[in-house]
Amino acid sequence: MTTHYDRDTLIDYLHGELDPGSDAAVLAHLEDCAACSAAHDEEAALGEALRVAARTAELEFPSMVKARVWDAVRREQPSWLDRLRAWGPRLAVPVAAVIALGAYLGAPVWQRTGQPAGIEAAYFLDAHNAELQQNPFGPGASPTVYTSDSQDRASSAASYIDTADAATLDDASGAFN
Repeated sequence: MTTHYDRDTLIDYLHGELDPGSDAAVLAHLEDCAACSAAHDEEAALGEALRVAARTAELEFPSMVKARVWDAVRREQPSWLDRLRAWGPRLAVPVAAVIALGAYLGAPVWQRTGQPAGIEAAYFLDAHNAELQQNPFGPGASPTVYTSDSQDRASSAASYIDTADAATLDDASGAFN
């Protein structure tokens, strides 16, 4: 009396999932046993029918399953990072252009360190003029020779006048107003 193989073993044999020793034993048994060979042929025919049906017919999910899937998709809101990634290159190019333009136009503003050097020089000139007005014969004063001519006196006096007071001088004669 020979033992027969169950359907699970025959299905595993059909799919090639048995180890080589078991595979050889089932093959030898199928050649000798008509009942196991008939069960094997039924399983093979059923598998082939399922493959043909799967290729020709399009399977659909039940409407409730589809509705639940779409509800889950609609409920899930993407994060701000996912929305930003979706914009990708459409957003990156204008942002890069704005940054480049800002860097180009903003560079002179960033490089300013304070007052220009001309203001500092004007301060020292004003300080020097103030010192000369207090002591016209101190160090750094230019020697002036006075003559009896009134024209020379007016011009020599003009060298000791502050720049703000120089605007009040008459331009042609050099005399005070």
